[in-house]
Amino acid sequence: MFLFFGGSFDPIHIGHLILARDVKEVFNFKKVIFIPTYISPFKVKKGHGASVKDRIKMIKLAIKDIPYFDIDTFEVSKKRVSYTLYTVKYLQKRYKLKKVPWLMGDDSFLQFHKWYKWKKLLKILKPIVVIREYSKKEIENYAKKVLKIPPNYLVIYAGRRLEISSTEIRERLKKGKDIKFLVPEEVEAYIKKRKLYI
Repeated sequence: MFLFFGGSFDPIHIGHLILARDVKEVFNFKKVIFIPTYISPFKVKKGHGASVKDRIKMIKLAIKDIPYFDIDTFEVSKKRVSYTLYTVKYLQKRYKLKKVPWLMGDDSFLQFHKWYKWKKLLKILKPIVVIREYSKKEIENYAKKVLKIPPNYLVIYAGRRLEISSTEIRERLKKGKDIKFLVPEEVEAYIKKRKLYI
């Protein structure tokens, strides 16, 4: 079974990679497929720091020697605002799945009622929720009271915490600070070469 990991990946960093590997191992997924968004509905005004082309290239550099990681560029190929419902429908068909396992942080999950046609989406998406800022109880209460789904419908993962964010990396670059140890070496070299985020 495959696990799908959507996001801006602006840029992809070590935290993304370690999280994906950890969840893959704990829940016995065969592979993790990264799905970069063209533009998130929540970032239409703000946009992304790097172009779609650069974000895809950085993901490919980060995962190129890892056999259990892959990328699917369905969302970026559409060149429009990315709604998870359409992506999940595509994944369901392509990979012949009843439910599509979707990796997300607790902050994203707790906004699920704001997602496009979220009730329809919940019928075909299985949330794999990573605890970062909130407790398991808060996540379960939200699932039950707001989304009206039983706790066993979702998977909650409380693994190691890596306090790394793409925002922090972009801020460091703007200030002229180095980003060693935060992103893979080839991604760091690519960012420098392309003069991204400065």
